Amino acid sequence: MGVHTARLSARTTQTRTGTAPPPRAFDTARHPARGTGGTGRTDLVGAAAAPRKSLGLRLFLEEARPSVQLIFLMRFLTGAVLAAGGGFSGLGASVVVPGAGWTLATLFTYGINGVCDVHEDLVNRTGRPIARGELAPGTAAAWTWLCAVGSVAAMLSTGSALLTTYDLLFLLLGYAYSAAPFQLKRTAAGASGSVLLMGLLTYAAGWTAAGRTLPTGTDLAVASAMSLWMAAVGAVTKDFSHVAGDAAAGRRSSVTAWGDTTARFVAAVGALVVAGGFATVAALRPAPLGPAAAALLCGAVTVAVLCRTTRGDAARARTPYRAFMVTQYLVHLAVFAALVRPTP
Repeated sequence: MGVHTARLSARTTQTRTGTAPPPRAFDTARHPARGTGGTGRTDLVGAAAAPRKSLGLRLFLEEARPSVQLIFLMRFLTGAVLAAGGGFSGLGASVVVPGAGWTLATLFTYGINGVCDVHEDLVNRTGRPIARGELAPGTAAAWTWLCAVGSVAAMLSTGSALLTTYDLLFLLLGYAYSAAPFQLKRTAAGASGSVLLMGLLTYAAGWTAAGRTLPTGTDLAVASAMSLWMAAVGAVTKDFSHVAGDAAAGRRSSVTAWGDTTARFVAAVGALVVAGGFATVAALRPAPLGPAAAALLCGAVTVAVLCRTTRGDAARARTPYRAFMVTQYLVHLAVFAALVRPTP
């Protein structure tokens, strides 16, 4: 174990100085615990170089991917603003505690993903704190579970059984996505199905926090379109830059299971179908969703083009996913711009 840790420490040092050798796939036959064909348990001991001793909160937040945390909060607030009919003035403090609780739930979800994906992140060279040896997996796990406890406590304090139920379901999905024995991330269907449900739950939590139990047609149109965008586009395009790590872990991701060409075709068609469907619904709804639909359609065309033009280009493998992310931000900002009206 000490030799293994020393080797990985040396590898991390080489990476920082720009002399790291090409990543080597893990031998899952010799080390089944590192893949998914053995016990399904990710062995974290010695997976990263010795981290600095600290509370690690800043590094944990970085590990949990701030850009993803922000878009989840935007989804929650979009559900709330739609339920309120536009404007935050009518919401007041009613969404503050549930919003904080939901943010803690998403921190848990992506925190535990980082803890469970150490070996894959090393192979993929993601550069996140655990993989680069600056955050101990145990420290990250402690913050992860503190977030889960804080999330449940926040939702219980609202007195809403429905919000608490949504929160518990989200936490369960977040755990099942990454951790043994479930590891839904191991297959393309499991990954896409998980993010679809997590998206829908986020919007539902938003409109529930705003006082609406049953969604309107407009609520469902936005929530369904953007959750499908996550499942059909985001869950596939992220695989383009993670092929080496997914293969090393024995995952049947969209690329390793279907092949690069088919995965790119599915992502491109999925983007255009989701955007076209949302544009059709937006045209039929009285709600001012036209700008959001236009933003999604432009983003879908961009993603489709990038899926084709970046094929075989390792340096641009993540570009379609970045276009997917930017599109999400633009769509939600368009919804805010159309619905959030200042109080006269």
